[in-house]
This record gives sequence, structure tokens and C-alpha cells, in this order.
Amino acid sequence: MPISPDNIIYWQWGFISVNATLVFTWLTMALLVLGSGWVTRKLTSDVHVSRWQSALEIVVSVIQQQLKDVTPYQPKGLLPFLGSLFLFIALSNILAVVPGFLPPTGSLSTTIALAACVFFAV
Repeated sequence: MPISPDNIIYWQWGFISVNATLVFTWLTMALLVLGSGWVTRKLTSDVHVSRWQSALEIVVSVIQQQLKDVTPYQPKGLLPFLGSLFLFIALSNILAVVPGFLPPTGSLSTTIALAACVFFAV
């Protein structure tokens, strides 16, 4: 098993190459987009909500509470960015148990890219 998914090249044309990190990053992002579309397709403010809406509200409230515990001010502007960062990292690491899936978070380039995003966001 390779140390980093960056070493596995699936396609190359000249200096442009598509490695396992890119493939599994896009796969993870596609799963997040499809999952969020599926969960949020029937949101309601009624008393009776679906199980998926309840789970989504729990995840959002947990992330909000974590941000309130860490930051001294209201984290309203940080929630979309840090929530999507949390969901990407969590889903990547959860999918690591799937045979054949190489989590993009195991790559140093992904770690550097996420750290740069946080650096410039702050």
C-alpha cells in the first residue's frame, strides 16, 4: 500500500496528471453534494420533520456549539466554511473503511490546501 495517494497516477497528459488524491477528493465532494441535495430536498418548518432533517439540525447545532465554545464571538459567518470543512474531513475519514478508497486527507497536499484555506479565511 502506498504511503500517499499522490503517488498513484490514473491519467497523465504532458505535465497534467490526475492522481488518486484528486479522484477521491472529487468523489468525496460529489457524495457531499448529492447527500446534501437529498437531505435538504424536503426541509420544512412544521412541527413534524423527517429523520434526515432532524439529523441535519443536530449536526448544525453541534458545529455551532463547538464554534461558540472555541471563539469568543458569534460564529455566524464561520459556520458555512468550517461546517463544510468538518463534513469533508469527516466523510473522507469515514470512507477510509471502504475497501479500495484512499482518503484524500491522507495526502500531504490535501492537508496543505486545507491549511491554506483556513489561513486565508482567518
